[in-house]
Amino acid sequence: MACLNWWCLFWLAAYVPVAQFGPIVNVPVTKKCDGAKTMTLSFDSSWTVYIKKFKVGVVKVTNKLPGIIFRQQHHVATLKVPLSSSYGYVSVQGARYVARIAFGFPTNLKTFTCPKPGPRSITDERCTVADHEKLPCGGSSSITPADCEASNCCYDSSSSTSPCYYANDVTVQCTLDGQFVVVVSENVTLPPLDLGSIQLVDSSSPSCSPVTSLSSFVMYQFPVSACGSTVQLLAGGNVTYQNTMSAAITVSSGPEGSITRDSVYKLFFQCTYSGSQDVQVEAEVYTVAPPLPVVEQGPFDLELVIATDVSYGSYYVDADYPVTKTLRDPVAVEVHIVNRTDPNLVLTLGECWVTPGPSASSQPQWSLLVNGCPYTGDNYLTSLVTVDGTSGVAYPSHYRRFVFEMFAFVDPVAQQALAEKIFIYCVAAACYPSATDPCTQTCPSKRSGRASGKLAQIAPSRKNVLLHSGPVIMEADQGQTSRLDQDASLPTGYLVLGAAAAMLMVVLILAVLAVRRLNWQKVNLKF
Repeated sequence: MACLNWWCLFWLAAYVPVAQFGPIVNVPVTKKCDGAKTMTLSFDSSWTVYIKKFKVGVVKVTNKLPGIIFRQQHHVATLKVPLSSSYGYVSVQGARYVARIAFGFPTNLKTFTCPKPGPRSITDERCTVADHEKLPCGGSSSITPADCEASNCCYDSSSSTSPCYYANDVTVQCTLDGQFVVVVSENVTLPPLDLGSIQLVDSSSPSCSPVTSLSSFVMYQFPVSACGSTVQLLAGGNVTYQNTMSAAITVSSGPEGSITRDSVYKLFFQCTYSGSQDVQVEAEVYTVAPPLPVVEQGPFDLELVIATDVSYGSYYVDADYPVTKTLRDPVAVEVHIVNRTDPNLVLTLGECWVTPGPSASSQPQWSLLVNGCPYTGDNYLTSLVTVDGTSGVAYPSHYRRFVFEMFAFVDPVAQQALAEKIFIYCVAAACYPSATDPCTQTCPSKRSGRASGKLAQIAPSRKNVLLHSGPVIMEADQGQTSRLDQDASLPTGYLVLGAAAAMLMVVLILAVLAVRRLNWQKVNLKF
């Protein structure tokens, strides 16, 4: 009895592994592949079927599995397996779909394959269109094959017209700007459709006529709300536009009845738009050149100031006048534009002169600048000071500077100082460079004389402004009297008058001496 029990235990131990893995069986199976859609297997319905689901494991086949169709009829079972990777029943290995299916036991897995279809060939009847009959689809020659096929069109990179073109079929497109695009081929019916007989619900408007007509294609493009379209509001705010295209037929009537040999064609089409949808808008911003400057008359402030020294580091203010200078002291003058930030503005100087009184027409006068250049009739030439980026000002073209040496007006006869005060005057203008007026001033190497009409020396297109300084007082040094020495810094005109008077005195003295010498010679002759 003990031996019998041991034998039973041994038999059970040996049988369990066999029951778990099961015998290898050869089940006759008929397979059919439907492109990239399904794999259909037919076999004896007496077998229990298992399928390997990737990332899950082996599961028993029932109609409850997603995508699986399992039927049993007359001892024949039919199993349809979807080839879409989203179900997870097949894998793609190279150019094949691969499924693992077991019969009888979960471990008896067998491999079943279906060829994976390649890209749609342009030699298909649907895409066989002569080059001269190809209508471009997609609106761009750079459209990708995927985008072309998504538009239900055909793609041929070797096409001489357009790589993406409408198929030998009916194509309906809904554009983002609310347009129907309907392209119809004559080959949609047998016999071929008479394209000239096609019409919409309402074809009375010119916009409802074909936009393109070829021998084998016709294209319509019109607003979704035109040509007899009906509008339907859907739940959620969506809007559907519907229309119908039909072809007229030719009917032949006889004594016993009527017939037609034309194809009957009627196309119902629609577009549905979202009533409220956020769409991405691409906007390109093109910058334009800044507008050209416009020159007009307006208020302008110019200022004439005197610097404390030739470094132009500080300036005299109103409280400092009258300013005191001694003869031959440098007087640093600056004219500038006030409260303007246009770097294109240029300040120009015309005439600058000095008078002994607070009037521009006071007499006598002495020129410092003529047409912006140093007056060459002075033996102490006025010096022009360059203003640039190193001068410590924001807009160098807004400034003009010059330096002259202090002098006093003198009575040419009495050789007496006429006045202790002098006033500086300048004619200035703010100029905007143009083709007719470049706003430049060039001074010749030599110049003589003083131009008349100080207020008319700047270009006529500029608006002239007369500026003046406060009084500058000439202070005499100790020992210096009101009668000035001839070598003092007198204006050249008065020195010439003095020299002429001296020469006249010398001539008179020489004449007297000559008369006396002649008389003396006569006396000697008498002896």
